[in-house]
Amino acid sequence: MHTMNARIAAVGAAVALVVGLAGCGGSTSSAGDNSPAESGKLAKIACPLSSLPKSGPKVKVTLWYGNQQGDNKTIMEDLAKSYNASQDRVEVTASDQGQDYNAMLTKYTQAIPAHRIPNVMFADSSHAQFLVDSGTIIPGGACAAEGAVPVDKMLPVVKSFYTLDGAFVPGAVNMTATMVYYNRLSYQQAKLPDRAPGTFAQMRSDSEAIKAANIPDMSWPISMVPAPGFFDAFMTGVGQDMVDHDNGHAGHATKATFDTPKAVKILTQWQAMYHDGMIAKISNTPGQLDQYLNVAQGKSALVIESSAAATTIQAFLGGGLSAQDLKNGGLTGLSQGTKVVPGFGAYPGLERAGQVPVSGGAYYVTNGGSAAQQAGAMDFIRYLNEMPQQETWLIKGSYLSGNRDVERQPAVQKFFADSMAGMALKVAADQVAAVPASHPGPIVGPFDQYNRIMQTMLESVLFTGADPAKALAGAQADVTAALRSYNRENGF
Repeated sequence: MHTMNARIAAVGAAVALVVGLAGCGGSTSSAGDNSPAESGKLAKIACPLSSLPKSGPKVKVTLWYGNQQGDNKTIMEDLAKSYNASQDRVEVTASDQGQDYNAMLTKYTQAIPAHRIPNVMFADSSHAQFLVDSGTIIPGGACAAEGAVPVDKMLPVVKSFYTLDGAFVPGAVNMTATMVYYNRLSYQQAKLPDRAPGTFAQMRSDSEAIKAANIPDMSWPISMVPAPGFFDAFMTGVGQDMVDHDNGHAGHATKATFDTPKAVKILTQWQAMYHDGMIAKISNTPGQLDQYLNVAQGKSALVIESSAAATTIQAFLGGGLSAQDLKNGGLTGLSQGTKVVPGFGAYPGLERAGQVPVSGGAYYVTNGGSAAQQAGAMDFIRYLNEMPQQETWLIKGSYLSGNRDVERQPAVQKFFADSMAGMALKVAADQVAAVPASHPGPIVGPFDQYNRIMQTMLESVLFTGADPAKALAGAQADVTAALRSYNRENGF
């Protein structure tokens, strides 16, 4: 049985506690002997599957998840139910912890000293380092040889991002990629080529042409929220690390490194598009939908969003259009009153499109509970990694799989070809597959503080006109201070 550590440190406002070592009741082994937070220990943790009883009462396993609404909430719950129906040894109960990942992490950190963490948690990709440092995770890679976690089939960039302390950390991976959704009718009205902009320069020139076309109801050519992940993606696209130690992958980051001439150039161009009325000012708040509504109502021609929004885009913008309608290059024969015909493109960059960091969610098995519960949790992960469940997440939930074989399945190929959401997700999948393993994106322990600092910096530059160079310098100093505080308080 794997145990939790005994060290807890405060690190921020939204996440009340960052956990380094926290004692777990009921353990038969010493915390010091099994602490994954100690360097190199994670890779030595054994697969718990052999502890699953072959008879007796069902093993009770709890799954926590957050930030899943609508169809995705249904999928999360239904997969637990279908797993329960598929066998008679384990019973999984899925529990919704709220509409945002950070709120769930607050509950998780508060649950550690009370010995009440779930057996499985679905968390954001940015939480991986924090969860490893908490000493509460059994790495999915520990069960690769048993066939529960197909590490050898994962995309190279996925393996690169999620391999920490020598181990592949999550059990199952749901991926997203930032991309462009644009209104092909608006582009036609502005006499622009039928393609998404690939660079900042094209975003600017396309926006100018759209404004000059005096399209009815058009207010801002672009709608997007100023999300820190978007800035991370812009920086990934130009090969710039956000923090030291190989963007946090070669050891705990000790300082921020994003205050560079290219970062200043990115922010300066981005700011100018806001200042000149090219981009709508939309706050980055949970449940924000204005970016979609603007395009649906003809107020904007382009939205930059996650590929996880593919089904939302289909609902908001697709109307009665079919995939065949979208393949109609001439945009003829459309129903009267059609205002939006979606097109899809890779995430634009300063120099070229498509260079995005790893993002999305992942299932993690924890070392809470008994040895049997840990085994049951990993068996549930085994089920989630089977092809039918992976196809369900992609086709119905707009989550890409970290397993490259999933996209080759006939049902997925048909989905890519015959549905609007599928056409969008094919663009996203191609983007992710092309990202080099050497640039998976940043990973830090104090993720909440990092995001808050970056969000404040972006809003000050884009919304209130702060000087990009000064704002970057201030944010870099603040992130560095947060990293050093986190490392000091947790003994790294």
